[in-house]
This record gives sequence, C-alpha cells and structure tokens, in this order.
Amino acid sequence: MTEGEVSEALQFATLKQLPILFLVQDNSWGISVTSEESRAMDAYDFAGGFKGLNRMHIDGSDFEESFEGMTKALNYVRSKRSPILVHATVPLLGHHNSNVRMEVYRSEDNLARHAMNDPAFKLKRRLIEMGVPEDELKRLETKALNEVLDSFKKAQNADDPDPITVLDNVFAPTTAFVEKGNRTPANKSKVSMVESALHAVEEIMEANPECIYYGQDVGKKTGGDVW
Repeated sequence: MTEGEVSEALQFATLKQLPILFLVQDNSWGISVTSEESRAMDAYDFAGGFKGLNRMHIDGSDFEESFEGMTKALNYVRSKRSPILVHATVPLLGHHNSNVRMEVYRSEDNLARHAMNDPAFKLKRRLIEMGVPEDELKRLETKALNEVLDSFKKAQNADDPDPITVLDNVFAPTTAFVEKGNRTPANKSKVSMVESALHAVEEIMEANPECIYYGQDVGKKTGGDVW
C-alpha cells in the first residue's frame, strides 16, 4: 500500500467509479520490516480517504469469514458497478523469497504466533467441529498432495517453451508491418513526436471504444499535450 501505483489505481477507480475489487492480503510485514516501522496505517484506514471507495475488513485466515466477505464484495461490485477494497489480515507462513529467509529477521515468538493462524489448520479444526470425520480429511489431504506431486512431475518432464512464444498474448497483433505514407508531404508542417503519439492513441480509441486511457496529465481539454 506504500507504493505510488497503488494510490494511482485507487484514485482512478474511485474517480471513474470502476467496478474493481481490490484485495489486500496484510501479513503485517513489508519484506523484512514490520508494519509498525514502515507505515502509518493499514489498507482499510488508507481506503477511508477515498470518497466513493467502499471498504471491508476480514480475517483472511478464517475460511468462512473470507468466503462470506468476498461474496458480499463481489456482489457489491457487480450490482453497484463501483469499487471496493477488501483488507484481509493473514499470517506470514513462509519466506519472502529465497534470499530473504524468515529466520533471519523474525523472532521465534513471531513465527509461532503466525503459525497459529495457519488457515489450513484452522479450517481442519473447524471441519472436525462440524462433524467431518478425520479419516475423510486425511483422504482429501492425500488426494490433494498426490495431485500436486503428479502435476510437478509433469511440469519437470515437459519440454521447455519455445523462446519465440515469449511475447504471445502480451501485445495485440499488429497489421502494420511496413511503413506507409509520406514523412515529408509538400506544404505541410512538421508533427512532433508527442503529437504523433496522441494521434496514434486517438486512432486506437476510435477503433476500440471500450478501451480506457489513463495516466499522468491525461484529460479531456489537452489530452496530455504538456508531456
């Protein structure tokens, strides 16, 4: 939530009342720094500053509360066509990455407290309370583990992807393979790079009315002429 792109996304979604669900999984850590050291508020409090942005807090380690909360959030976005932010508190159970090991910067007490909120264990205890036989839970665990191991083996044995496909489905197919037209037509004034870019954006938006163009210094009057 301390990244600038997050604020930009919330600003635009709220300004245009876009049907977006922002899910923030808050484990109280920012890589290897605690939340108390790196921020003045959590995502729920931060969202309160955006007028028109609905917000909700849930315990992300509780399956039932999460399921019910996300159902309400999705129904809100779909029915109101407006944005909502869901702040879910969750435990940090693993390492940030292979270079930032949790044992290096976290105390044994912190690790233990987070482990107590492991959603898998909490869900298992809840299912047992509801009368689900432990043998059935064990069968399901074994089945899930075997599916994961089987998928992992298939991935290991699969051929490496062709490098030529790395950009597939990243950019829309283009029909412009050859430059056409005259760069220096007679009796015409030069067009700046910015103007050329704006004309290209204009053509794209006219051909695709569903697209949205946003960013720094984008508006109706000038459309970003300054930059």
